[in-house]
Amino acid sequence: MSEPSPSRNRRSATPDGMVVVVRDHLRTVLMRTATPFPCTYACFVHPRRRAGEQGFGVITLAGESLPLTVIMLESLKRMPTLLVGVNPVVLGAADEEDVIVAGEPPAAWREPLPVNRVMLWQGVTPGAEPSELQAQSGILLSPRVGGPQLTLLCAERPVGWPA
Repeated sequence: MSEPSPSRNRRSATPDGMVVVVRDHLRTVLMRTATPFPCTYACFVHPRRRAGEQGFGVITLAGESLPLTVIMLESLKRMPTLLVGVNPVVLGAADEEDVIVAGEPPAAWREPLPVNRVMLWQGVTPGAEPSELQAQSGILLSPRVGGPQLTLLCAERPVGWPA
């Protein structure tokens, strides 16, 4: 059995063509979109199939491509966020159990695996308690070929996220 890919192979700091296009798109959307509150950060959430992973990935404003983890989702959940710069949304783990991060990842990766189910709530205040979110209708998102793809504008960079 071969060694798992080291974590540096799961993050792409050197952008490929797609990442460059998305990075430039994020910068343009952030600069040109009139938002209901000031936004200084943008990211692109997409299905991730790199290194055999079956989950979501994220491309950051700086052009870094990496797995979207439960830890990142929890930080994003607290951040005022707009879908395509217009619609206020909250993204979070699909199940309350997903927010519990085990001491040892279930796989031999050095970083947590990407999440494979995300909840998207509209009209909910960032940082809402799980009981508040359960009372709201949300949309369950799972990675599929070609989607979903979400362009998000945030008030600021979520804690722990790369530039």
